[in-house]
Amino acid sequence: MVSAVAAGLLATVAGCATKGVAYKSPDSPSASATSAATAPTSAANPLPTASMTPLAAASGQLTGTNLESVLLPVSDFPGGFTASSSAPVTSGGSLTSGAAAYPLATVSCSEFVQHLGSTGFGETAMAADSVVGTDQAYDQVIYQFPTASAATAFVAGLEPLAARCKSFTAPASSGTATFSLKAAPGVALAGLPTVELDQTGTVSGSALTLDTLFTASGVDVFAASGVGLGTGAPVVPAKETIIYNLMKRQAAAAVLG
Repeated sequence: MVSAVAAGLLATVAGCATKGVAYKSPDSPSASATSAATAPTSAANPLPTASMTPLAAASGQLTGTNLESVLLPVSDFPGGFTASSSAPVTSGGSLTSGAAAYPLATVSCSEFVQHLGSTGFGETAMAADSVVGTDQAYDQVIYQFPTASAATAFVAGLEPLAARCKSFTAPASSGTATFSLKAAPGVALAGLPTVELDQTGTVSGSALTLDTLFTASGVDVFAASGVGLGTGAPVVPAKETIIYNLMKRQAAAAVLG
């Protein structure tokens, strides 16, 4: 995922949570959610292990507006990370349907990184947001699909996509930049398989590092990224922690199967 990082920080390449607009990070209005007030939150925790307690998977359908309330607040991230300068990206107040505009089997590498974190992957709803620090950021994304099998297929499609995206160019504010994707199975999270998607590249002469973890649970795909520009990606809280906390908040908001 080319992240939505940072209004003013990584405002150079196209990416996550940007609706295809050149690399501009979404902003999280403080506790904008309707149901977030009742969803549990937790502070940043150490790197979790595979022994995390499994959670019930969601089977019901929430709108993008509802999913926005599931996203973690800025207070769940370390000091020095703040909301970015624009609103979270969501699919809105109604469910969507229809074929994916960007199916993973055929989407171009550039289109994938420009649109991941926005609509167009066959989802019924989605929400995404970022928090930013100095040359670093975190992204969090939830995609909801019509069926659990569609959510699982989306995560399964990431490895073959990365295999054909070992070197590609994508739009940047100064023209184009070259990137590379690499994907591999990650450590199980709450009993669920994961896929780790790593993106590297150079933006305006600085090295971009973007590490994203994906897992499917019921009809949902959860993803979290650590992003660094000219520095390593942040690791505390771990991506596993972010996703697990998203899953707990989802369990409070969704119809569970």
